[in-house]
Amino acid sequence: MKYPYLLDETLSVLIQSNFCFVLSTDLEGRINYFNQKTIEQHPEWQRKLPNLLFTDLLSEEDKLRYGRAVKKSLEDISLPVTQALHSFLEPLNAAIPVQFSISVIKDDMYDAIGLLLIGQEISIKAEKNTDTQHPLQGSNQHYATITNQLPMMVWVLDADMQCVFANESVTKHFQVTQQSELGRGFMKRLPKKELSGEMGSFLNNLSLKQPFSLEVAINNAGEEEWIHLHLSPQFNLDCQFSGYLIYGTDISHVQQAANAIKQQNDLIRILNKEFVRFKKIASCTNQSIILTNTINQITWINNALTDLMGYELTDIAGQQDFQLFSGIDTALEDIDEIKSSICNISSVKKEMILYNKASQKLWIEFIKEPIFDEQQVFTGFLIILNDVSVRKVSETEAAKQLVSLKKMSFIASHEIRHEFSKIMQVTQTIKLQKPDIQVYQQLLAEIEKSTDKMNAAIYELNNQINFATSNSISLDAYLHQEIEEIVLIDDDGLINEMNKVVIRSVFPDMPVKVFNEVDYAISHINAHPFTRRKIIVDLNFPHKSGWHFLDEYQKLDQPWSVVVLTSSLQQEDIERSKGYRFVTHFMTKPLNQTQLKGLRILASKKLRVA
Repeated sequence: MKYPYLLDETLSVLIQSNFCFVLSTDLEGRINYFNQKTIEQHPEWQRKLPNLLFTDLLSEEDKLRYGRAVKKSLEDISLPVTQALHSFLEPLNAAIPVQFSISVIKDDMYDAIGLLLIGQEISIKAEKNTDTQHPLQGSNQHYATITNQLPMMVWVLDADMQCVFANESVTKHFQVTQQSELGRGFMKRLPKKELSGEMGSFLNNLSLKQPFSLEVAINNAGEEEWIHLHLSPQFNLDCQFSGYLIYGTDISHVQQAANAIKQQNDLIRILNKEFVRFKKIASCTNQSIILTNTINQITWINNALTDLMGYELTDIAGQQDFQLFSGIDTALEDIDEIKSSICNISSVKKEMILYNKASQKLWIEFIKEPIFDEQQVFTGFLIILNDVSVRKVSETEAAKQLVSLKKMSFIASHEIRHEFSKIMQVTQTIKLQKPDIQVYQQLLAEIEKSTDKMNAAIYELNNQINFATSNSISLDAYLHQEIEEIVLIDDDGLINEMNKVVIRSVFPDMPVKVFNEVDYAISHINAHPFTRRKIIVDLNFPHKSGWHFLDEYQKLDQPWSVVVLTSSLQQEDIERSKGYRFVTHFMTKPLNQTQLKGLRILASKKLRVA
């Protein structure tokens, strides 16, 4: 039969030892459990369950005794009540009463839900022992044999608190002889503290002559051990107090675990306070901060990280930083260095290319530091990200501008100066020659060649100056291009038709391709990659925008320029357009002849011949 309530270690040992009668009832007195010893005494009870009342087993006199004991136990459910019952063993051993310890069984809310009864036979009062007699003689000798088989420690104290018996578990545990444990041996083991706290509680309960339990630190060969003691008062046949039966269990490992848990909880409490303070500080800083656990999984980010990289904590919790932020241009050696810092629990600081949630490339100063607690135990990583894209772009632009300035110097000192010197030489030669039409024509032809070269050099110089001094749109690199078609990309059909009319008025023979969706225009360009063209694109579309077209066109690496024609007047759109090297103009609608002529488009020779 299974015990229906929560089973603690002491009760479990009592049940397994089969030394005591163990029963439980509900609050109405119905028996719902009894152990093997009880079954052996009353096998017929099994057939009467589950409606067998404990009081049905007792005499009228014992029913009154039991009723008073139950009432007393329910008045104070924290303490067990002891009551001897004379009729429990009838009819087999009517002369032997059983002393029951009656305890209230409580649920998680500390409400009474049942009664636990633990009973022991009370031996008939024997003649007074002489000094030479064994403290446990007669029927008690059988008791000694049984207790020596138990794994728990057992002591028996007389009415004067003198130890009269200690089982073999006691002598083995403390490495002593039974003789040294008798007398004051047990009491001497108790801690020498003032009569307060645990020791005071112990002595207090002894004087009450009621069952109680206590956890106490006992000295064992200089080492402190925690022992759980359960003390049950003993009464003779005349119901007079005769001493205590004590069960002891070594719970040092439980106490050590409890202390370790308490220390851990105290540390967690401190860390939680520190973490709350850290989060308040980290939330206010403009540096992007990430915290990870010991296996480098992201556990927390601040608001600045969300602003920079676009991720919420729910998006990236549990992920690895080097996998999340890396992309096509992230250097493999940078990723390897981060992985190495994780394995070695070391610091890393470097500038590297990372990608945000929108797949935008950023130059980031990446700082990763391991975190240790007060005991120098590794608890995770602190990662700080600083956006240094502006500085990196400035450095790159400065390098490009230096190259452009060198080109300008070369153009000015070599190409322009060379041709200008040539013109001066021709002019001087004309002055020295006799007038001759053929000679003049030849010299003028040389002058024309030099001026053409100077003109081309001046355009190149102008373009380099534009690039070196500004990030604004550079026009001259795309002027005077011979083209074979104009591509119009706008979702408004009427606008497309009107723009075609304007184009025809300036370039009557120019082919015009019209697309109302970005993807169709990209497909056309992919299908005819070598056609010389001028592309005019709007920014606003219901689905994929003109920005999407510019991103896709940039991947094609085409040499033909793009003109943004839009109704937008926002400065941020103009600045964003400057980021595309192939965008030469940012014009506002409507398209007119002046704007079109300003593009200085040259029709292809094939079209002019036609």
